[in-house]
Amino acid sequence: MPPPSGGFGPPPASYGPVAPSSQPLPQPVPPVPQPQPVAQPQPQQPVQPMPPQPQWQQQPPQQAVPPRRVEPDWQALADRNEAAGKRKRRMQVIGIVAAVVLVGGGVAGGMLLLGKKDDPKKSGPVTASTASDKPTPGPTSASSSPGGQTDDPSKPIWEAATDPAPQDAGALFSAMQVTVNGATWNRTVVSLDQPCWDGNSTTGGLGKVLGDQGCQKVLRATYVSGDSAVTVGVAVFDHKIQAETATKNYSGQLKGLPAPGAPAFCANPGCTSTHSSLGRYAYFTVEGSAKGGNAPDATATAAASGFAEHVKGQLLRRAKAAGSATPGSQGTPAG
Repeated sequence: MPPPSGGFGPPPASYGPVAPSSQPLPQPVPPVPQPQPVAQPQPQQPVQPMPPQPQWQQQPPQQAVPPRRVEPDWQALADRNEAAGKRKRRMQVIGIVAAVVLVGGGVAGGMLLLGKKDDPKKSGPVTASTASDKPTPGPTSASSSPGGQTDDPSKPIWEAATDPAPQDAGALFSAMQVTVNGATWNRTVVSLDQPCWDGNSTTGGLGKVLGDQGCQKVLRATYVSGDSAVTVGVAVFDHKIQAETATKNYSGQLKGLPAPGAPAFCANPGCTSTHSSLGRYAYFTVEGSAKGGNAPDATATAAASGFAEHVKGQLLRRAKAAGSATPGSQGTPAG
């Protein structure tokens, strides 16, 4: 049976199977292909030209800008040169004035000296130094005055020709007691030794130094205070140049002079010593212990410069005596 009209289609399956139709079902008609529209060619859009790219262009090299020339300040330079010239002229004037003043002063000084030459001052009397004076830092070599002046009190003993008095240790070291630094020193022995060789009155090479300059003899004396001892000595030469040279080449030391029966002291280097010269004499000191040995003694060392001044004073007394002696006389050694 045809399906009931109404257009609702076959009943659902719940109503039971549908009885097959006795008429064959119409076959589906294949769809007729619809003509497709032919694609129309699209008009081509005109190609837009690319904007021109800026091309890099090589820049020409920069030209060096010449430095700006600065004109000097000619006026300022002229002012400075003028000021410098004024200073130079001023310094020249000052120099000329100073030279005139110096020359004038020299002339005036020379006239004063010439005026005094007619009435020279007499040098004062030479006083022998005493050992009670405070010691100086140390004796120094005596030297002649510049220009060969004759007011040097040691001039009479510069050479043997003007100093003919006999050499005597007892007369040269005449003081039996000498006071140095508040202490009393007693003379115990004197000696005159010749020649001036080591082992006799010198040690440590001093004898050779003296002998090389023609040393004639060595005068010695020993002074003792408590356990301290000092030996002083004077080497005799023909001329002061020899004495000065021997002092300059000093080596070794004076040999200690012990009293008879006393132990030897300063027989070899080790003790303290001093040396100097005056005129044709070189004088020395050596300080040690009266108990003997070659070790320094503090008390004796402290008295060394005082004894050196004492010996120098004795030599100046001899120079004064030689200077006051009449020509041809033998003179008298200072005592």
